[in-house]
Amino acid sequence: MSLRHDIPASIAVFLVALPLCLGIALASDVPLMGGLLAGIIGGIVVGALSGSHTSVSGPAAGLVAIVLAQVAALTEPDMTAIEGYQRFLVAVFIGGVLQILLSVLKAGFIAYYFPTSVIRGLLAAIGLILILKQIPHAIGYDQVAEGDFAFFQVDGYNTFSEIGHMFVDLSHAAVVISVVSMIILIGWERSAWLKRSPVPGALIAVVVGTTINELLLRLAPDFALGASHRVSLGGSEAEGGQGWFIFPDWSALALPKVYLAGVTIAIVASLETLLNLEAVDKLDRQKRVSPANRELLAQGVGNMCAGMVGGLPITSVIVRGSANVYSGAKSKASTIMHGFWLVGTIALIPGVLEMIPFSSLAAILIFTGYKLAKPAIFRDMFGRGWNQFLPFLFTVVAIVLTDLLLGIIIGLFIGVFFILRSMERAPFLRVKVQPTHREVTRLKLGQHVTFLNRSRMLKTLDRFEPGSHVILDATETEYIDADVLEMIREFRDIKAPARKIDLSMVGFEHRYDLKDRLSYIDTATPEIQSELSPVQTLELLWEGNVRYREGQLTDRDWSHQRRQTLKSQHPHAALLGCIDSRVPSELVFDLGIGDLFVARVAGNVVNDDILGSLEYAGEVARVNLIVVLGHTRCGAVGAACAGAQLGHVTGLLSKIEPCVESVASEHPQWDRSSQEFCDAVVRCNVERTVDLIVGQSEIIRRLIDEDELQIVGAVYDLETGRVEFFGEFVDRHPELAFHRSVNPAPTPGA
Repeated sequence: MSLRHDIPASIAVFLVALPLCLGIALASDVPLMGGLLAGIIGGIVVGALSGSHTSVSGPAAGLVAIVLAQVAALTEPDMTAIEGYQRFLVAVFIGGVLQILLSVLKAGFIAYYFPTSVIRGLLAAIGLILILKQIPHAIGYDQVAEGDFAFFQVDGYNTFSEIGHMFVDLSHAAVVISVVSMIILIGWERSAWLKRSPVPGALIAVVVGTTINELLLRLAPDFALGASHRVSLGGSEAEGGQGWFIFPDWSALALPKVYLAGVTIAIVASLETLLNLEAVDKLDRQKRVSPANRELLAQGVGNMCAGMVGGLPITSVIVRGSANVYSGAKSKASTIMHGFWLVGTIALIPGVLEMIPFSSLAAILIFTGYKLAKPAIFRDMFGRGWNQFLPFLFTVVAIVLTDLLLGIIIGLFIGVFFILRSMERAPFLRVKVQPTHREVTRLKLGQHVTFLNRSRMLKTLDRFEPGSHVILDATETEYIDADVLEMIREFRDIKAPARKIDLSMVGFEHRYDLKDRLSYIDTATPEIQSELSPVQTLELLWEGNVRYREGQLTDRDWSHQRRQTLKSQHPHAALLGCIDSRVPSELVFDLGIGDLFVARVAGNVVNDDILGSLEYAGEVARVNLIVVLGHTRCGAVGAACAGAQLGHVTGLLSKIEPCVESVASEHPQWDRSSQEFCDAVVRCNVERTVDLIVGQSEIIRRLIDEDELQIVGAVYDLETGRVEFFGEFVDRHPELAFHRSVNPAPTPGA
């Protein structure tokens, strides 16, 4: 059951949340119970309605500035602070209503547009802030309240100067307690047995720290930590439930500035919630995704409740959420229970809570901060490149040096800058060159082409030389911005004709107010066929096989090719291959419709029908190259090696047997059933088939003698996808691409 993990985690979160609720209320200059009530509602109400398993809500440090400003704006000169706060509670209620409206409008999609680098920067920054802000509390300097996460503090110091000033008030007891607490936390983390224990290390650290201080109060009072260094609930305010609730002044609904405050709270709280929700999801070990719209609904209900009873505005809080995750929470039961712990302890045992030293809680938060900002995270982001690392780093620095909201805004601006920069540099379209000796460049537009892509597209089109052949392909594009369409029209009607660029357009007609133009040819034509030499045809096949092996097959308009080849065909080459289904000839050489004659027979052997087909290809269709293509692990060859006897197959295999005997006599040490032997027979069979074709066909022999046709052997490797070409014609032309780039594969057994 998850409760075995959730109960200890809820206690750890409660211990973290309690001083933060009090500290944020103190920093916001509102009654302390406002922070505690927000924590209770964030745990019980929001936790119950939320779809998140790990996020924990409550009063947020990022809203302190909003609360201070809005309470001041709503407080008239003749009002008390409480009366101004009562008006502010109406704004909190309105903010909750607006958040519910945002949920109904499905505004949670905004969460999916936060760059990952900014999210991780937020987590790392919170980790650093926790460490920096808790170091003073860890050594007994408690002049600044828990929950003050701003860089510039109300006491005139900032995060860094506070650390330098704190040694004036150093407490040896606080140092001892924080060090002991840290040792316990580290030991719990590193011990597999203790980590499986139902008792959280944070609870043990607090109990031990509190015990140490209580012993010092009895044995050495002057050395012990006094009340100013321990949790405080605000005296009678929390006793017996008196003064728990402050109710809103509904007459403030007549004030326009109350609605402005409500809108401000709704926007800021929603953005902070969505960002923190995304961040906590990234920490979740089970990688669950929280529904953003449901979270807005839960936060809206929570803020309505908080506004009605006197609580501060509520958001998802990364400090609580990360503590929840690292304490082993499995479900949202942990979040809900932490709210009940707040209720029970405040109502029943406030005195026990006031015994807890800040230095012990500081150790827990420092330990949590280290997990969020450990060096490995910075190394990982650095390894992802500058486009990821710089937005991450700027987010960290901005949050640490300002506050959470301003830092996030700065980080988002930096992140968006790098996104725009990458969109400008990286191609928004794919460029493919048609595999013919006439270069035709296909520009394939992405799924969505916005005004952000206009500059890149304009630069790409302007780079084409006069006389170029360009295909602008929008067949897979769902949206093109109006500005981009206008730019395409200008290029089509003015720039392309002026520079004699042959522009074709496909995929525009049915979606956009642009007519398709199909002036390009991407199949073999009589002109292309007559201009290609056998060497160029073989280069064409080799380059296609390279694209096939690299997974870079040419994008083709198959419908267009089908229409182009309807009345005639002018293939580059003829191929005699095996019937094996693992050797798809057109794919292996990245060819289109009408580019290749293919004859297939088991074992790529020769008979009269095969010879007649090849003679037709050479004499009538005027191909200039014949390829005999075998392949490794050939079933027909393997059967011949094994001496298989099966109906008509026996006669077919007899055509391969001479090669079986030849290889066996040349390599008597080889086992006929081995792959090495079989592949050697494959190559021998291809060479023999080439000789038989030339020897038995007067037409093919004449075409070869007249230099109108050439024939080569080839073996396709099933494992690598590579085709090795060989034969007399290949030997005469060492300038061929496959000789220049890669050495041919060795003959089996060589």
